[in-house]
Amino acid sequence: MWTVQGTIGLDLRIAEAPTIRCFIRTTHHNISTATEGWKLAYTLPDGMEVAVEVAYVDADNNPATVDGAVTWASSNEAIATVVSIGPTAAMIAATRGGSLGTAQITATADADLGSGTRELLTTFDVTVVAGEAVSGTISPTGAPTPIA
Repeated sequence: MWTVQGTIGLDLRIAEAPTIRCFIRTTHHNISTATEGWKLAYTLPDGMEVAVEVAYVDADNNPATVDGAVTWASSNEAIATVVSIGPTAAMIAATRGGSLGTAQITATADADLGSGTRELLTTFDVTVVAGEAVSGTISPTGAPTPIA
């Protein structure tokens, strides 16, 4: 476990229909994670990977279980791939030299603890960005002109 620095805020709105909006942003080694409401967006540099795990809760927010292993998928494997590494864990990798952009990672599980099947889909957005600069070039930006 490591500690990160960032901001955390809670925006609690109570009106006709009470809603809770939570916003958390953290940064560690130039990798940012932002959570707003129930949506999580993770920024991953090109050529990097990160382990993730999905957790489930029941209607009363107690830890819950699912039938069998979770099935993982990526909406765009040119941006990010995902490989299962355990019953509820996976490794997400930014496709080295692939496209930059956002891919949605999904974890699908059978939430019916009986003999039936009820799919529960959990999503995680990954935005792949250019990695750290490792070299540079200097180029002319126009034609040569006489010195005034």
